[in-house]
Amino acid sequence: MSPLTRFCAYSWDLADDPAAADRALAAGVSGVAIAAAYHSVRAATPLHPRHRVVDAATAAFYLPVRPEAWGRLVPRSAAPWAGEDAFERAAATARRAGLDVEAWVVLMHSSVLGTAHPELCVRSAAGDVYPYALCPSHEDVRAYAVSVVTETVLLGGVDTLMIEACGPLGLGHLGHHEKTAGADWTRVDEDLLSLCFCGACRASIRSHGGDPEALAATVLAAVGTEASRVEDALGEGATLLLEVRDRSRRQLTAEVTAAARAAGARRLLFHAQADPWATGPFAALLDTPGADGVVLPATDLALDGGVRPAVAPGVRVGGYLPVLPPVDPDAVPGWADLLRDLDDLYLYHLGLLSRRRLDAVGELVTRLRA
Repeated sequence: MSPLTRFCAYSWDLADDPAAADRALAAGVSGVAIAAAYHSVRAATPLHPRHRVVDAATAAFYLPVRPEAWGRLVPRSAAPWAGEDAFERAAATARRAGLDVEAWVVLMHSSVLGTAHPELCVRSAAGDVYPYALCPSHEDVRAYAVSVVTETVLLGGVDTLMIEACGPLGLGHLGHHEKTAGADWTRVDEDLLSLCFCGACRASIRSHGGDPEALAATVLAAVGTEASRVEDALGEGATLLLEVRDRSRRQLTAEVTAAARAAGARRLLFHAQADPWATGPFAALLDTPGADGVVLPATDLALDGGVRPAVAPGVRVGGYLPVLPPVDPDAVPGWADLLRDLDDLYLYHLGLLSRRRLDAVGELVTRLRA
């Protein structure tokens, strides 16, 4: 058995390039996951016939933004850089070529909304607001996520969603000329600085019997102590803070799942990790209720054979494989044996790759099917 293979794609990769779908087919993939709700990006388009870079200036929705469908948080339209009806045009192009189409949505990552509503963002123990990171403890934020998935299914004509950032984002964020590496924070330090103490999370801490001010002070004092685990750094406070995060994450996932199903979605795949302290794109957990599949970083899956036993029976296990630098394209086909037992493999990314990297993906897919 070999995994179902799909390219991740932006709408402009397909809608404005008649040859893009043929390149996907030549690589041997069965479908594409097209971004319907996505954060800002400056994307190379090395094989596009009309341009070489697309600057998607803000997080945006690539389907029509109907005002009546949204609450307090309303996404920007992607029309200024992607054109009107971007997702629909891209999906139609892919389907005409015989490719399966699913939608790729990013939920908690929006600098434009976070900047406008800092009170709805993740706030660290130091009081620093992360404007790119909407916090799922807030009802308005969860309502926004519900609208994202509902509108994507209803307007996009898709029944499968690949859901990224279904949970909190943290300290790590590649943007605004990021200059945080010199702090030499460890992974545990970054986990500590990713814990949220916004108004909603503070209220949740109190409802769990904790003192948010005291816990924030404990978190800050633990940064730089070279603890090997968050639990070692925080002691009993770690359990309470994890309960608070888990509550908001599971509430978000439950509401998103119910809304997507009600709109007609048949398959929901969540970007996930085994680490309960995980934040960022893979913020959901392996045991996410209602998931039809989980998608993990493919390199993690290849190195860790213990993932599938942690996933409920019947839930598909997928991998997300970036083929961008620093990955050596000559090494990509060699991953076949490590990835062969996956149910799904998402290849990142159709429009960003050079011809050499696309050829490497094609060789990988050929070996997976051998």
